[in-house]
Amino acid sequence: MDLQINCKKCVADKHPECLSEHCLCASINHGEKIETIKDVAIEGIKQSNSHEIWKEIYSIQNESNPEKIFLNQNYDLVAEEILENRYFVTLRETNEIWFYEKSEGIWKPLGHTIIAEACQSLIKKCRRGTVSEVIDTIRRKSMIYSSEFFDSEIICAQNGILDPSTFEKYPHSSEYYVTTKFPFRIDFEARNLKLWNHVLTIIDPKDINLFMELIWICISGKNPFKKLFVFKGPPGTQKTTLADIIVWIIGSWNVSREKPEDYLGKNNRFSTSKFIGKKINIASEIGNLTQKELEKQKALVGAELQNTERKGDNTERYFDPTKFVFLYTTNKLGDIFSSINDNSVITRYQFLIFRNKIDDSFVNGLWYETFFEKENERQSAIDTFMQIVINYKKAQFLGRIPKTRWSTVEETKRILKEHMPIEDKYFEDERIVQKNGSKLTLAEIKNDFERYVGYKTTNQQMGYILKKHGFISGTSNGITYYKGYSFRTQSDQSRLEIQ
Repeated sequence: MDLQINCKKCVADKHPECLSEHCLCASINHGEKIETIKDVAIEGIKQSNSHEIWKEIYSIQNESNPEKIFLNQNYDLVAEEILENRYFVTLRETNEIWFYEKSEGIWKPLGHTIIAEACQSLIKKCRRGTVSEVIDTIRRKSMIYSSEFFDSEIICAQNGILDPSTFEKYPHSSEYYVTTKFPFRIDFEARNLKLWNHVLTIIDPKDINLFMELIWICISGKNPFKKLFVFKGPPGTQKTTLADIIVWIIGSWNVSREKPEDYLGKNNRFSTSKFIGKKINIASEIGNLTQKELEKQKALVGAELQNTERKGDNTERYFDPTKFVFLYTTNKLGDIFSSINDNSVITRYQFLIFRNKIDDSFVNGLWYETFFEKENERQSAIDTFMQIVINYKKAQFLGRIPKTRWSTVEETKRILKEHMPIEDKYFEDERIVQKNGSKLTLAEIKNDFERYVGYKTTNQQMGYILKKHGFISGTSNGITYYKGYSFRTQSDQSRLEIQ
């Protein structure tokens, strides 16, 4: 075998002058790449504008990994490929991409992550810049206004879509812009009344229509009367139990549990952002709210569409009170009584009074774990409950039964008076009336107050109670008095009855 070495001509980079057939450089064609059939094919494809030919040739070249059929420069083809297999919408106002999750039948955020994953699978040696180009291309092809996307009134259940404008059921589809799903099924054959009957043992049966309205507000996203619900009753009347049942029916992911001080606090611009995407906020003890907080709650319930924002996110978002409901479970009503004559406040409240107290021996904080023996029993009970609610609203829609009757202002005032603390009733009964030229001492009022409420109090406590109810005191010779007031006489009573 002859030894091959580079000749002097090749070393001097004078390859055309090389005459040695044993030159090592000559054996590799003097460093020039010999064109192959594959090279000719690729060059021809590069000169072509046919996307289909590109796709075909890359598929042949990557038979061992057939899904990676694109190169980085073909980002437009990648975008087309992704759009052929997935649905996306981009909100014009925020550039946020949502994608349709077919397995769940709802639209979800973070669509850019789905696109990025697809790029990684489709593009050989995928680059960050290419992913950005694909995402931006899909953005430009899927623009939609936020109002069109979020204002959908369609109800998404586990087994299909319910259109509340017709009460027709349809299969899940990307054409319905729904972003949340409820845990119940639309099953008009369901016949498990266990949950329904249990609810009837908790609330007054005459209030069941109001409770169904509360459920309907949660799933339909319509609270046109701008009502705030209050579950009022002493401990042990299962107020929290009924709130838990609501969560069962509509799903915990649709419920917020923000504390009132967080969203009624002073100058909190993030206060309502936690309600975006939710259906209801459940809180406790409305009786602990101050008068100012009650005023802010009233304003929040009765307000129009309002701007809000999330911490670390300057994107403008909107909270619509007509599509949301506030629920309080409470043992006491506190300062609500001071607004009993303010109709603008009273019209916002819908009270459900709980009177059925269960025996302490039956109290079990984990009742929901033993109430149903099997999970399918729980599901069928929820489905049955929702079947009743939907049929109730459908019958109203068709005019077969009357609309739900909400409490009137006078009825709400009567409910408040029934549950008013005796200390507040003392003033509500107007035992003290205004009278020019008269005055009452603190001691006189204290004696009358103690006879009415049935217990003793101190001068300091009595003074605070009077101040809370708007009485302004004066002092003369060490005696506290209230000018312009007297106890109600028989003639005062006759005058009040005439009014």
